[in-house]
Amino acid sequence: MVAVAGSFACGIGLAPLCRHYAFGGLAAAVSMLIAAAFLSYLKTKPLLTFTLAQSAVLSCGMLLALAHRDGYGGEDLRTLLSRQDFPLNQPVLFEGRIKEGGPIFGEEIEVVVEIRRFRRKNRWIAAKGKGVLSIVPADPADRSGLKDSLVPGVDLRAWAVWKAPRNFENPGSADRIATLARRGIFLTGRTKSSRLIESLSRESFHPLTILANFIRKKVRGSLEPIRDGGDGQAAAILACLLVGDQSALDGGTREIFQNAGCFHILVVSGLHVAWIAGAWLVLARFMRIPYRLRYASAAGLILLYAWTVGFQAGITRCLWMFLLYLAGRLILRRADAANIIFSAAWILLAANPGWLYHAGFQLSFLSVSAIVLTAVPAIDRWLMPALLPLKNAGDPDRLFLEPSPGYRWGRKLRTRFELFAEWADDALPFGGAAILRPLARLAAYSGIFAGSMILLSAAVQIWIAPLVGFYFNRISWIAPLSNPAIVPLASLSLASGISAAAAAGVPFCGPALVRFAGAATSLLLDLSGYVNGIAGAWQRCPTPPAAAVLAGILLLLLWKFFRWNRFWIPCVYVLALTGFTACGALKPPQALFQKALQTITAGKTAKASGGNTRLSITFLDVGEGDSIVIRFPNRRLWVLDAGRLHRNPSGGDGFDTGEAVVSRYLWHQWAGNPDRVLLSHTDIDHAGGIPALLRNFRVACLYHPASRMDPILSGILQVARRRKTQARPVHAGMEEKVGPVTVRVLHPQPGAAEPSENDNSLVLHFTFKNFTALLTGDLEKRGESELLALPANLECLLLKVAHHGSRSGTSSAFLDAVRPRWAVVSAGRDNPFGHPSPEVLMRLERRGVRVHQTLNEGAVTFSTDGISYEISSHVGGVLEGGTLE
Repeated sequence: MVAVAGSFACGIGLAPLCRHYAFGGLAAAVSMLIAAAFLSYLKTKPLLTFTLAQSAVLSCGMLLALAHRDGYGGEDLRTLLSRQDFPLNQPVLFEGRIKEGGPIFGEEIEVVVEIRRFRRKNRWIAAKGKGVLSIVPADPADRSGLKDSLVPGVDLRAWAVWKAPRNFENPGSADRIATLARRGIFLTGRTKSSRLIESLSRESFHPLTILANFIRKKVRGSLEPIRDGGDGQAAAILACLLVGDQSALDGGTREIFQNAGCFHILVVSGLHVAWIAGAWLVLARFMRIPYRLRYASAAGLILLYAWTVGFQAGITRCLWMFLLYLAGRLILRRADAANIIFSAAWILLAANPGWLYHAGFQLSFLSVSAIVLTAVPAIDRWLMPALLPLKNAGDPDRLFLEPSPGYRWGRKLRTRFELFAEWADDALPFGGAAILRPLARLAAYSGIFAGSMILLSAAVQIWIAPLVGFYFNRISWIAPLSNPAIVPLASLSLASGISAAAAAGVPFCGPALVRFAGAATSLLLDLSGYVNGIAGAWQRCPTPPAAAVLAGILLLLLWKFFRWNRFWIPCVYVLALTGFTACGALKPPQALFQKALQTITAGKTAKASGGNTRLSITFLDVGEGDSIVIRFPNRRLWVLDAGRLHRNPSGGDGFDTGEAVVSRYLWHQWAGNPDRVLLSHTDIDHAGGIPALLRNFRVACLYHPASRMDPILSGILQVARRRKTQARPVHAGMEEKVGPVTVRVLHPQPGAAEPSENDNSLVLHFTFKNFTALLTGDLEKRGESELLALPANLECLLLKVAHHGSRSGTSSAFLDAVRPRWAVVSAGRDNPFGHPSPEVLMRLERRGVRVHQTLNEGAVTFSTDGISYEISSHVGGVLEGGTLE
């Protein structure tokens, strides 16, 4: 089964490379399968039979993935969007059913809606597909009540403005369009008031949906006393553990568990299923329920739990693994753990091939594979033989005469203990052996438990560490030691939370269980916080190459599949890859990575990113905001602004562009730690991501304009102090030489107090041989007038258009003084402000300025050695090149 699941997954992985295909592919797969069956019947040429069979399975995986990708009808949203039959960017009346109840995001509530039909030109048109809908409550105080009414299974009719989802087009940015498409989501929409919801109906509720909603509501209600007692995060953690609701978790709590290497306990998976199924099986056995009915009802209980928390990768894997195990028990077959794991993987991929690319699916199956293929054999081969003899000390019938090295060491340990016990029995008047033997058994039990937990945790970390680094840019060195302590405490919190929810409303018992669950969860949070605070326990890291991560996973799987000796070889490779990635902030690994990248791409990447002798200015696509990454010829790195932070007043996470876009770009490029982070001004679309940069990197100095203190700047300076980053106000007249590049500050004037934050923007002028650039922040006409009054020469070749191309800036007089050849506009697609303004674009066009916009081209990079230049974009590749005059 391992080979079948592996071949099937390989076929799915190869499907994106296939753009043109025909029915002949299916015929070829069937032919290979028939040939393999015939050869298997003849019992000849087993290697050829195996090859043909696996080739057929691989072809089936590829064809199934292609069918899921391209096999849709005329009512599918993809067809309607391609024919422009679905109205975008305008109010449209639609009917649909809520499939997923989402979190409160900022002032809005997000839900996933399955669209059934929509109204266009006085007629209803059938549709099939899902969209993410953000709903603004008419009464902000009633957000929670509105969320409770927007539960899965509710039919609704509402007005919304729908848009096609878009990506941040930067190297290293997540492919949001593909991620949503794998969930069947092809639209994002917004209802600007809950009053635009014409109707909500629960008549179509499935019985399991009704029961699941009741369970969720009962669990949330049972946690209210904890929340009312001031321990909101303990209640949020319990909501995660019990029903998978992460909406109330704040960013600090998430980061604590991620850094401690135990965020997995907050994701519903095998730990939760084991507790629920185990508790039921014990209770059912006590109630003398028949054997088969006992296990069948446990499967039904797991199905209900999966329905309650949503069919996520981890819980769905557990459900199918238990069903396969149950099927084996019912037909009196001994279950093989590896076969169960990979059979469940094959079933899930056959149902939805897109799960192969889902980080949760990959981490879930790799973790279980690590336990079954690595940790359990190590425990059986080394730990148990070493401690079982001691556990049975004093029992002459249990001698453990197996010849393995582990048992030899265990027998020596037992012999020495028994000799010591006999000596104690003779030397001590009260009979030392009677006391020492129970202590030895207790020590053996404790050693088996602690050793098993450490081996389990270490094996899982070896298997998933490169993948965690690839997806989350995080390495938790302490995870193998923290999990043995945190996971049992999480199990206690989970068990007490289940008991508290079940006993809710019961006098005395219910409140006592709620208090105990809250105390256990608070202890869990405190312990995780303590682990998080240990120096060197964790770190952020660059993105390891995808090929190197895939090679490590394949080595681990193939080594176990073929049962090769010296399993330490792939483990050493994985540890070396993790160590190399961890050192990514140092100059030698950066240089080695950039050299490898240059070799692979024949020098193009090095040229685009700056090389060793080039100045590179990259305008990132951060939506409606600014972020500029500047690489100097001497490898110094500056970052000017870091995009927007979407706040979430309800306590959950907002979307942080500094974390999700700017930091990921720097990690993907192995750019290292910025020497300077510069803040142009304190508007949220420029300053919102700065704290994330300060937390994720060791920044030497923070430059900010000398402006009046506001909450945003105060928060940034607080993070800078905590990270021991020097903060320095800058003003006009300051100048710095960075290698051969001269950087001058032209604005704001020292001591000036501008009435507008935009007119207080930091303006920088770069000079590098024949090249000049002017970065203007959000400067408006008043600030431009101050610049024009200066005796400084404002002429430049490259202009960053101020305020995203707003009509309030980039005046004709300013352009006449600057006389740029190229201009870059950083703005978001379909933004509500109409940026960039057609008037500004017309002014630039009349002067012959070549304009590049991040909303169309993604990240735009200008690279120069001061004599020649090259302009490239993430979407279009190399756009222009030549010699500077």
